[in-house]
Amino acid sequence: MKNIFFYIVLFLLVTGCSTVKHVPDNHYLLDKVEVHSSARNIPKEKFKPYIKQNQNVRILGMFKFHLWLYNLAGKDSTKGINKWLKRIGEEPVLFDDFLSAQTASQLKLFMYNKGYYHSDVDTIIKKKRKKAKVEYKINSGRQFEINEIGFRAEDAVIDSLIQEEVGNSLLKKGKPFDVSIHDAERERIMRILKDKGYYGFSKEFVYFKVDTTVGNYMVNDSVLIKSIRKQNAGGKDFLYEHPLYKINDVFFRMNFDSHRALNEKEDYYSRFDTLVYGDFNFLYIDNLKVKPEVLVNSTFISPGQLYQADRVDKTKALLSGLKLYRFINIRFEELTEEDEEDGNKLLNCYIQLMPAKFQSYSIDIEGLNSSGNLGAGGNLEYKHKNLFKGAEEFTFNIGGSMQKQLTRQKEQFNTTEFGVETSIVFPKFWMPFKIKRFRQRFNPKTSLSAAYNYQHRPDYTRTIANGKISYLWNSSKRVSHQVTPIGVNFVLIPTIDSDFLDDIEGNYLWYSYQDHLVTNTTYSIVYNQQEVDKRKDFWYVNWNLEEAGNFLNMWSSVFSEKPAEDYYTVLGIRYAQYVQSDIDIRYHHYLNKINSLAYRFHLGVGYPYGNYKVLPFEKRYFAGGANSLRAWPVRGVGPGSYSADDADYFNQTGDIKLEVNAEYRFKLFWILEGALFLDVGNIYTIRSDISPEGGLFRFNDFTEKLAVGTGMGMRFDFKYFIFRLDTGMKLRDPVEIKGERWIPGSRKYVWDDFAFNFAIGYPF
Repeated sequence: MKNIFFYIVLFLLVTGCSTVKHVPDNHYLLDKVEVHSSARNIPKEKFKPYIKQNQNVRILGMFKFHLWLYNLAGKDSTKGINKWLKRIGEEPVLFDDFLSAQTASQLKLFMYNKGYYHSDVDTIIKKKRKKAKVEYKINSGRQFEINEIGFRAEDAVIDSLIQEEVGNSLLKKGKPFDVSIHDAERERIMRILKDKGYYGFSKEFVYFKVDTTVGNYMVNDSVLIKSIRKQNAGGKDFLYEHPLYKINDVFFRMNFDSHRALNEKEDYYSRFDTLVYGDFNFLYIDNLKVKPEVLVNSTFISPGQLYQADRVDKTKALLSGLKLYRFINIRFEELTEEDEEDGNKLLNCYIQLMPAKFQSYSIDIEGLNSSGNLGAGGNLEYKHKNLFKGAEEFTFNIGGSMQKQLTRQKEQFNTTEFGVETSIVFPKFWMPFKIKRFRQRFNPKTSLSAAYNYQHRPDYTRTIANGKISYLWNSSKRVSHQVTPIGVNFVLIPTIDSDFLDDIEGNYLWYSYQDHLVTNTTYSIVYNQQEVDKRKDFWYVNWNLEEAGNFLNMWSSVFSEKPAEDYYTVLGIRYAQYVQSDIDIRYHHYLNKINSLAYRFHLGVGYPYGNYKVLPFEKRYFAGGANSLRAWPVRGVGPGSYSADDADYFNQTGDIKLEVNAEYRFKLFWILEGALFLDVGNIYTIRSDISPEGGLFRFNDFTEKLAVGTGMGMRFDFKYFIFRLDTGMKLRDPVEIKGERWIPGSRKYVWDDFAFNFAIGYPF
């Protein structure tokens, strides 16, 4: 294993050599670009868009791997291998004096727009051995600040609206002058007026006048909102007030086909029948495939309202959430001046809906991964997105799999699993009363689901049957909630190996292999900044809270006498009682087009009490495997410093999980990506009466029991899925004696200090 790491380091060193191999004479490879500014309030990242020429990309901050690939190509451009190497590699960036001068000019303009009117940019170029290093040194000077701010509109009505919003202006007295803030203020004013009925207003009507002659590095700022200017027949300018627009009629064009509309024009539109539902018009061909009520409840736009841009955006988002349409277009048609109402112009709104396929099915036979254990399985899934013509999403799934796992003695054994699951999601809340405009505000959904799962291992056979009802809604664009008022889990273990049962009898694992019932209530909130297909930094936070068994315990204690076993049962099955909470925090930071960093913090705590001494097996925490501490096998670490070397199977679980992960990811070539990672964490038990030795969580020494692992990985990005190979290496093993838990410097590495994980998708 040491040799492997030696060759990897040697390979990375080689990639840094001969970078100027194909640099022509009298040219220089742009080796490094740096920007140094005396303006400490501007982060270095802000200068990047203005640098017109950057050096070749690096991985690990030092190796120009992609340039090395390009340089591997021979001179014969007709050979396929040379074409491929040049395509996946990166051409050497040759220093360009013109682009360097442009960069200096753009940086100076950027500083000017930031209010540094007296800034200078010096360009320092160092050339040596066919390499050029460029430094842009910005002497910023003092930044100008806003002294006085004035707002005025030529239109009296608009002027009163803007004066009401002055307190919310992005321009503040005493704040630094910044052109980008002015641009944002222009957008803010435009948005305000568009949400007040000014359909035809645009940001081109908003002007700024800046007086820099005030002195003492201050400026006076004036915001002017102009009226419409038109010329009469004699060429003289006249000012017109911006008109207000009111919604006249709303038309839903169902099953709209944009290609036929473009080609057939009026002939196509003449084929639509019309249905009037309340104040809305439904235009359709043949028949309505979606109940009008669903679409009416999914729009914020109604006849008689003033036009509001915000309502248009919300309507499009709500209709998209139905998953019934692959294309949604909302357009407005201005009526003639003769149709004006109370001096307001009128708009007809056309919501054009191009349907997606309501039904689909898929049959998959594929390799599977569960926490690093590979296997094979088959799956059949059927979906109907409009089961009762009310945008109800029905799913039925049936599948089975077989996986090979390893005992501690590295012996293989098979696990077999079979399951069936069905669910239906309604685009509304099931409740005995209606809340006006509730769907428009929160996009609520009600989910009903049921599942049955059969699992067979050499040591036991287990069946799990569950069902639940959940309510889901969005409180904002990035925040979603889910409440499950009632969920029921029946876990039965019809057969269990007697030797295995003897091994676990008397310890904390024994309770996990008993028949039990779970009736729980859960709440979950998710905050997600991630945007699909956009490479930008984002946060993701998921917090869950769950309680179980309290209602059953209250009922039993009132209406039943406690039996001799000292616990209550339902239908002869003991029910669990516990409270549990988890939080998962992730941050993704994109350094450039090929390098990124990902971080995760996870904390989970479950406390069993009352009718059941431990958390149910399916609720207990474990660590190790492909998505956790990757230097350990799944369920192969903890709790705490507890060692289970005498057990046949990796089956270590706990009541608390603490884990921190960091991963550096970099694109290599074609579909291949690389990664370096660091994992820290462990699981712990919470009750001293059934805790194994060394497994109990204590505030004064829990950090002494942390496991630390590192490693590297390769990822194959096939667009639809990512296949991942990770090699983990232990750095700190909590089962070692205190003082020798850090492996480097304490003992030699052995084969068991490494773990190889195969998985689908990123770990976080």
